[in-house]
Amino acid sequence: MSAPHVHPHGELHNPDTAHESADISMRGIVSFVILLTVVTIGMQGAMYVVFRVLARVEAAADPEVSPLATPANEAPPEPRLQTTPWADLKTLRADEASYLHGYGWIDQRAGVARIPIDRAKALLLQKGLPVRQGTVDPSEGTSLAATGESTGGRNLPAGGADMSTPTAPGGAPKLPQGAEAPKKPGGGQ
Repeated sequence: MSAPHVHPHGELHNPDTAHESADISMRGIVSFVILLTVVTIGMQGAMYVVFRVLARVEAAADPEVSPLATPANEAPPEPRLQTTPWADLKTLRADEASYLHGYGWIDQRAGVARIPIDRAKALLLQKGLPVRQGTVDPSEGTSLAATGESTGGRNLPAGGADMSTPTAPGGAPKLPQGAEAPKKPGGGQ
């Protein structure tokens, strides 16, 4: 038999260190899980009760609906607000373009039709504008040349000169008897 083996540095036991003498307490872990579950279920129940109470308070505070109000599942009467104005505008522009550039009846019984605007312009240039013939009542309108404002009820022939103001020799307008020519700014004639 051989002698027990002895370590050259002596015994290998450290009295300051030791292993755990007791295992983890299963009772503590199970108690914690049960307590956590009870608290979670209690909080869920409390929240359910709070939401039910708040729903009743809100329903009690809602104003009474007028009998004239439109029901929620029914559309309001015309005219309604536009929900897609960009699409409505696109449709309107397409309808206007087809009306301006197409043929159609205005009053079929009376024989009044519409023609494309380009064709109407060409016909107008070809025929000219209608002009009233003869002299109109001299007490109506004005005898002054048009200055870019209203025509004063006069119809001017297309392409013709304005002959409503008589002119003196040299192209200056004739002045009524006893009237002086207006002076230029700065005292000149």
